[in-house]
Amino acid sequence: MKRLFLAAALIVSPTLAAAQGTGIAQSMEGRPHLGLHHAAITVSNIDATITFYSKAVPFKIVKRYRVNGSAFPKTLLSTRHKSVDIALIEMPTGYIQLMDFDPDQVAAPNSRPITAPGYNHICFQSSSTDPAIFRFMAAGLDVISRFGKADGVDIGGYGVRYAYGRDPDGIMIENESLDAPKRTEASWTTHIANAVHDRDSMIAFYEKVLAHKAHRTIEQENRPRLDDVANIDNLAIKGGWLNVGNMDIEVWQYVRPATPKPDGRRKLDAIGYNAFSLEVADLKVEQARLKALGVALAGPAIKLDGWKVQYAYDPEGNLFSVQQALAAGNAHSVKRLAALK
Repeated sequence: MKRLFLAAALIVSPTLAAAQGTGIAQSMEGRPHLGLHHAAITVSNIDATITFYSKAVPFKIVKRYRVNGSAFPKTLLSTRHKSVDIALIEMPTGYIQLMDFDPDQVAAPNSRPITAPGYNHICFQSSSTDPAIFRFMAAGLDVISRFGKADGVDIGGYGVRYAYGRDPDGIMIENESLDAPKRTEASWTTHIANAVHDRDSMIAFYEKVLAHKAHRTIEQENRPRLDDVANIDNLAIKGGWLNVGNMDIEVWQYVRPATPKPDGRRKLDAIGYNAFSLEVADLKVEQARLKALGVALAGPAIKLDGWKVQYAYDPEGNLFSVQQALAAGNAHSVKRLAALK
């Protein structure tokens, strides 16, 4: 039986759909962050994950390295690990960070329940002339959405179709197929989505952290095509989008079926999306700003492959981080990706 899950970006207007294909969407002038540097994913077998994604999208490894498990504060882990295998993957609009804790042992997949709170997917966009969803399916994607032989579910006739599935670890991904993309690459990333118990409180939190307002919110129910995307009948949702320049953060609350309250703070070493990271020019300044906002910082800042990284928690216990390059002109800064646009 196919696993069920709802991803984000289910209802968009033609205007927003067109904007989603632009990559660098909004100016970052006056904001505290340089952009959304990466979405981080804990995987069971890093080599298998790279092989799977490389068959579907331009999954370019720009750095791969191992660190001692003690590099991470023990409060962020469920147990101690001897080593962590890390790969930084470059996409046209941002990075993906793969993390394999104790890489000499293969962990079990982790398909989280349909209404589970926490980060639940990243979105890959591609042109409808060469939809990435078909390449993902050929690689073994466990399809969720009900779209037959098409390249996704057409909700509103505005040139975007949506398709959802799970990779071999049970981790959710989304493909949006665009009739009029404004990028020329085979695929690119546009957002990371967070399923939450309380949308309004979480949007208010992110508005403080990002220092600007959400650019859109929605509430939807009783829409059969929406149900087809999620493969859930009689669905009701509340959502919102916050722009971070190169990508969006999406916030989704399941109203029917309901997203439960989280049962504790997340751990980095659980299979699935473990965090996202915002790049900053001055970490000390950002740490002070977050503390003044009442944001709970998670352990001391750590040094990781040329970056200084501070983890923190959102109100529902999800981890995110802010990071500063330790050397000027870091080749893996989001500023470089913006310059290439």
